[in-house]
Amino acid sequence: MSSELNGVMLQGFHWFLQENSFPGSQGRKLWQFLRDEAPHYRSIGIDAIWIPPAYKPAFNRTNSVGYDVYDHFDLGEFPISGDPDPNPETKYGSKQDLLAAIEALHGDGTNQRIQVYADVVLNHKMGGAQDDYWQAIRVEKDNRNIERWWDGYESGLIEIQGYTKFEYPDRQNKYSSFKWYSRHFDSVDAAAKIRQGDWEFFEPSGKYIYRYLFNEENYIPQVKSFAQWVSLEKGNYDYLAGCDLDYGRYDVREEMKYWGSWLVQELDVDGVRLDAVKHINADFIREWLGHVRWSIGRSLFAVAEYLSGDLNALHAYIKRVTSEGDYPQRLCLFDFPLRFKFGDASRQGQAYDLRNLNSSTLMAEQPALAVTFVENHDYEYGRFYESHVEEWFKPLAYAYILLRRQGYPCIFFPDYYGSGNWYEAERQWHRAQLSGNSYLDLLLQLRKQFALGEEQYYANPNVAGWVRLGFVPGAKGAMAVVINNAYNRVEAIRMNTGRSSKRFYHLATIKATPDGFLVVRDRYEMYGSKAEELYTDEFGWADFLADGGTVAIWIEDGVGLSS
Repeated sequence: MSSELNGVMLQGFHWFLQENSFPGSQGRKLWQFLRDEAPHYRSIGIDAIWIPPAYKPAFNRTNSVGYDVYDHFDLGEFPISGDPDPNPETKYGSKQDLLAAIEALHGDGTNQRIQVYADVVLNHKMGGAQDDYWQAIRVEKDNRNIERWWDGYESGLIEIQGYTKFEYPDRQNKYSSFKWYSRHFDSVDAAAKIRQGDWEFFEPSGKYIYRYLFNEENYIPQVKSFAQWVSLEKGNYDYLAGCDLDYGRYDVREEMKYWGSWLVQELDVDGVRLDAVKHINADFIREWLGHVRWSIGRSLFAVAEYLSGDLNALHAYIKRVTSEGDYPQRLCLFDFPLRFKFGDASRQGQAYDLRNLNSSTLMAEQPALAVTFVENHDYEYGRFYESHVEEWFKPLAYAYILLRRQGYPCIFFPDYYGSGNWYEAERQWHRAQLSGNSYLDLLLQLRKQFALGEEQYYANPNVAGWVRLGFVPGAKGAMAVVINNAYNRVEAIRMNTGRSSKRFYHLATIKATPDGFLVVRDRYEMYGSKAEELYTDEFGWADFLADGGTVAIWIEDGVGLSS
């Protein structure tokens, strides 16, 4: 999509999204909000929406983002017996609301189809009932290759009662009759009770990971193990959370492939975002994608979250899925190395060398498979200490991903709409963020009209810039973009525009202020006369300016933005 349409994706949610009181919601839940926003997305140049996990979560449904998956087949359709809240909806609304939102985004055939990407959680389940005893070994959290095969508390072969029973009596086998038990998982981090040798029953510590050792009698393979082709962090990073699905089992693989095909067809989505793939065997991801694409008989966009700043690990993963094994599958990855650079740049200020941005990223090395982003739900303000990109740098970072040639950019929901304060039991505090729609609307316009054609890129320690040359169908002219991370001083960078003796004019400078984001159109006083009379020389070179902590856009004379 990115190369054909100069496309832009919107992550249509965030971690601290309140059920029906987020900015602009006016009492609507998310599915209703996205349905009503569809015309607006078409008008500003959004081509795809990544929606959150749509299935029933295990825990507090009014707060759950959805990654604590209880029932993959319940899209807000079935009540749960014994639940104090009889409403079957998820935090985001009912299944009917979800289908209506997708229909509105897809349009009626006479307007632009906005693609919809479903969030796919294949790694784990949560919220099951207490199961029968199953044999296990305790492993260390920081190195899962260390198993406690020695004498002592929770050591050697033990039996645990995990919360691994998922029978779904309220769904009554609709869509799937598959039931989940201990044998379908390879590890858990919580148990109701533990039995060890001749010891009596006792309560577990709850601080460790328990790897199941065997499948049921006569099942092949008989011995369980952590998966191969997962991240090597913590020795083997197969286990992440909850009840970890065992893809060494044929029945588990087939059920989750069936579910993937069902989900894509039930919702008529255009793509998938695959959650936490570094914890799942890469070969199964290839198998899953191949099966779903074959079963639906059409193309399906796919982007995966391999959460790592290690570029070599990302390259190796892409190679394993896209060019090895039977039936290789095309797959994009989120560009976490670039995102982490944005975070560092925002915290270090002018001490950060902007030349680092254009190297050792997927955007630089595998641009056709890079989904670029500035912020997401895992790193936004309040998730972890200093994990977020600070607000002053966001216009610079968004200009970098939206106006460059490489990558498929993704805009984060609260960076566009803003967000409200969130305080949850002293565990997480999210500070309200200001809306960035004033500058993002402008950058989206520029992407569609000027961020076209070849690119000339330049950088020095405090200033980076690039020129989009145009000269292709749909391009209105040349555009020069400059980002400057220096404090309180105008800086220039010399760039070639491909236009000799041509006037460029200052279209806008964008900067963050304590009161919000400021977009200064036309004349910017700190640039003096150059804001109106910046000319290239006979070879097409000129010195383009940007104020400290801003992004500045310069446009070829004689052309302008269309409304």
